[in-house]
Amino acid sequence: MARIISALILIPLAILVVIYATPIYFLIGIGLIGTFCLYEYFGLMRAMGIHVQPLFACLAFWVLLVAFYQDQYPAGILLAFVMIAAFLSAIWRRRPVKERAFALIAELFGIFYFVLFLYPAVPIRYDFGDKTGMQWTILLLAVIWAGDTVALVVGKWIGKHPFAPILSPKKTQEGAIAGLLGSIGVGAAIQPLFLAELPLYHVIAISALLGIFGQLGDLAESMLKRAAEIKDSSHIIPGHGGVLDRMDSLLFAVPVLYFCLLQLY
Repeated sequence: MARIISALILIPLAILVVIYATPIYFLIGIGLIGTFCLYEYFGLMRAMGIHVQPLFACLAFWVLLVAFYQDQYPAGILLAFVMIAAFLSAIWRRRPVKERAFALIAELFGIFYFVLFLYPAVPIRYDFGDKTGMQWTILLLAVIWAGDTVALVVGKWIGKHPFAPILSPKKTQEGAIAGLLGSIGVGAAIQPLFLAELPLYHVIAISALLGIFGQLGDLAESMLKRAAEIKDSSHIIPGHGGVLDRMDSLLFAVPVLYFCLLQLY
């Protein structure tokens, strides 16, 4: 029941933000999601025994997010300066050198993980036209949500064969296949409503790619949780776990969709 109530609140809220938010407020929303993800990610790192510095990483995350949005400097230069700042931050900490090095690696990975995978949601929403961006963003959410839901239901109902037993013992091959079909089915259903100007096979192909990479994103977070020996990244969303638990599939799907749209438009 808690899972259903949370979904009934969060799904309409997400749709309203996609439809009505201006670019700056949409960026702020993405930044808040990324901040929650970073917080939970650092909880996983601490559970692995890595002494990270969240304040520096959160600051670097927001600096990169805003800098990408302003688009005044090449991305490579921005990432290089963040790496320099991360090294300087590690050099002056009062911990054993090995601990500083592990923290440096974990922090840089977390910063790049969430900035590079979340920021493309902004150009997806606004760079291809307001209406087109809204339609593709809603399709992205629908495809990933449908895939996750169908995979969960079918996996619990008839799932017998493990999909990735070491990383995520509860995931099954039956659930993964059903989830992918669910993603494709939702994409095909949305195409006549939102994207009728595109051939159906284009939308189906993109939906299939999003479904595949969504499941890979889920497995990526499962690997981190398995290493940390933690079931959920947090308990902030009743019935769902943490923000990272809800965003893991989208994190891989967002840059994939952005790349596809760059080829289409």
